[in-house]
Amino acid sequence: MLTYVLKKQFVKIAIMFFGVIFLNGCESASNIEPTMAEMDPWEANNRELHLLNKEVDKLVLKPTSEIYGRIIPQPIRLGFANFHNNLQEPKRFINHIIQRKYMESSSDFARFIVNSSVGFLGIFDVASWLSLFPEDTSFDETFGYLQIPPGPYLEVPLAGPSSIRGAVGLLADYTFNPLLRLSGPIESVSFITFEAMNIVNERYEFSSVIDSLLYDSIDSYASTRLTYLQTVKNQKLSEQSSSLELGLFDPSEEF
Repeated sequence: MLTYVLKKQFVKIAIMFFGVIFLNGCESASNIEPTMAEMDPWEANNRELHLLNKEVDKLVLKPTSEIYGRIIPQPIRLGFANFHNNLQEPKRFINHIIQRKYMESSSDFARFIVNSSVGFLGIFDVASWLSLFPEDTSFDETFGYLQIPPGPYLEVPLAGPSSIRGAVGLLADYTFNPLLRLSGPIESVSFITFEAMNIVNERYEFSSVIDSLLYDSIDSYASTRLTYLQTVKNQKLSEQSSSLELGLFDPSEEF
């Protein structure tokens, strides 16, 4: 089983790097602000996938999350959210190391040790009580730190708005989930189950924002896309600020 897991991780990481190589050709070095058509060249296909995701949300995810929120007490929902959040610490640790954020990576490591032991596998966020607060990050952010462009906008089936870089980063993030280190049939079952529960939990917790984007706007696709692209733009500004501190900058940029 260990060999199988290692082979699976190798395949996933290989896909990740092939994706990163592809990303290098997705954007030119021009400083001209791209048009919406350039940022979303696959709009027709993306709209079809958006409709699919919206139907899945309407028929399955939204009603399931509402039932979940009604019958599961808030302390249990919080405990599960803490447990899932603790599983993200190895991913954060690796990404912060690559980003040269060593204080944050030290905090990630300490949080994982404290919450996995004293916090009963992360159900209780003891680390935050000790002023060790989570610093979220992802491989998508790390790729941005390495000056890899996001590529075209992409609506991912059952996952929502993203980009080519974001989709590759999501795959890379999953490779560091501790549940994938379990052996036997429980491995896949546990991973899928907890990820599905997390989706339902987040759908309930952020229901007002999601409902507003999907059901209260005239064009839910355009609203969702605009929200995502604005988030990416804000992240890019943050990445550029970090790059300047490390000397990784584009000399053609105006300051």
